[in-house]
Amino acid sequence: MEMKRVAAVTGGLVVAGAVAGAVAATLAVGAVMMTTEPREIFRDPELLLIGVKMGAAFGSVLGPLAAWLLMRHVPLGVAIGGTMLGTLAGAVAGLMVGGALVLPLAGFAASALAIRIAVPRRERLAA
Repeated sequence: MEMKRVAAVTGGLVVAGAVAGAVAATLAVGAVMMTTEPREIFRDPELLLIGVKMGAAFGSVLGPLAAWLLMRHVPLGVAIGGTMLGTLAGAVAGLMVGGALVLPLAGFAASALAIRIAVPRRERLAA
């Protein structure tokens, strides 16, 4: 693959990962806040911003890594959506039981591995 194309694809994956991470973190923090203390979202929106920043930072790094190393044969929507759902599930669990940093990462990793295993490679389909 040409280096310009690799750089362009990687840049797109960085942006997509950052957006997906920010959305997952915002949804997780918002869901937990709505179930525990709904008015706190309006009093202290900084909690949501912390989630957005952390989700975007982790997503911009982990998204491209997972896409290039684990999910090259996976359709982009499945890769982004599936890992986002895994991260979201881990984030909600982490915010509810503790481990607000470890469980979202575990959810991301588990969903990326599950997607890699579940989606067949194109070479296998052609044979």
